[in-house]
Amino acid sequence: MQRLKDFLKRFPRHWITAFSAWASKIIVSLTQILCMRELLLYLGEDRYAVYIIAYSLAAWMPLSELSIGTSLQNFISHQRAKKQNYDTYIVSAFQIEILVFLLFSIVIVAVSPFVEDILFRKFTFIPDLKNIHIVFTVCFVSLIYAVSSSIYKVYYALHKGYVANILPAISSIISLILIVVFRRYAIGGQNIIYAVLMFLAPQAIIAFMVCIFYLRRYVAKFFSVDLVSIKEILKRAFKFYGVGIFTTFYINADYLIISQTLASKPNEIISYNVFTRVFFFFSFIYSSFLASVWPVLNELYHQGHIDEIKRMLKRYLAYGFILMSIGTVGIMMFAKTISSILAPGANVINGASFILLIGFYMIVKTWADTFAVFLQSINVLKIFWLFMPFQIIINVAAQFFLSKQYGVYGILFGLIISVITTSLWILPIKTKHVFAAHKT
Repeated sequence: MQRLKDFLKRFPRHWITAFSAWASKIIVSLTQILCMRELLLYLGEDRYAVYIIAYSLAAWMPLSELSIGTSLQNFISHQRAKKQNYDTYIVSAFQIEILVFLLFSIVIVAVSPFVEDILFRKFTFIPDLKNIHIVFTVCFVSLIYAVSSSIYKVYYALHKGYVANILPAISSIISLILIVVFRRYAIGGQNIIYAVLMFLAPQAIIAFMVCIFYLRRYVAKFFSVDLVSIKEILKRAFKFYGVGIFTTFYINADYLIISQTLASKPNEIISYNVFTRVFFFFSFIYSSFLASVWPVLNELYHQGHIDEIKRMLKRYLAYGFILMSIGTVGIMMFAKTISSILAPGANVINGASFILLIGFYMIVKTWADTFAVFLQSINVLKIFWLFMPFQIIINVAAQFFLSKQYGVYGILFGLIISVITTSLWILPIKTKHVFAAHKT
């Protein structure tokens, strides 16, 4: 037993976190893919298309967290590098989070009816859609998760990201079991609200419980306020928040546009959802690795180990390219099988050109994401404020006009164009300048 402990101690902590992240992401990705099939069978093609667009709103809710968790993670990493205490920052961060939750709960109640009308006014072929509060349900449950999951950032900063990685895997398994039971026994009769709750509620409940469990040690301190720490956290958080707004709008604009240009083509919506989800299986593995090395990059930079950072970035770029290339070839080879398993009965697009377009987008996105994570880990954020508004404009305009002309292919063209014209070359150049400035 002691030999095993000694062996594990020789492993860098971020590698242990990365391995746990890979295992977790594999489980999460596989269960989500299986959930996709079960939900399609449970809801039917038309209602599943509505579910896809409604569920896409969950990706917007991390904005409600105001990037407090990311700011806190960097403060903890910085304090650890200097061997200083960080408890005050944790308490201050979650004092802010409580206020954030109350504020955004009110906002969700106020705006959800208007958002629902905008997104689903063209889905007239589902008569009872106006009688359910699908937008409110998605947003409120996702708000609970967004605020509570900030505690996972603390675990990452403490190099205990394996804790944060295991729990989403458990929640995804619970979701899959619920969906299978509801589908098999026809509970609820194609109820979209039930589908949303089965998929989102387990992760929100688990994150909330972990948050309460970790913060119980600070209960007494929650009744005192450190305005200096709160100001520091908010100041850094707002720098990240701008980047977060841009990133979220960029990543999730596709389904907003799809709801307006492809509402009459549910098969194309399902095709896009099925294959991007399968590709995200590979993307999740890589992004989880980047998340695990975020605090490591921060500490190495503040300790002046620039050459080590350069070597790490080169390795990660190679890993990302190989992973996405293998994924593209594999998905292309088994596209018909994937379609028949995940979307039985649906007229899914699965041609080589469609798969290659998604694969190419994932490769260029992986390149840009690698440099983005490094720059954000050392708080170099101004560059994102400068180029991302233009990237969003290019992305939205290209997707909107091209999808009207070329359908779901136009969505992919827009994504690729927006990366190639901006982040693909801007972020590597900025990284080079950061290295040069550090030497001087």
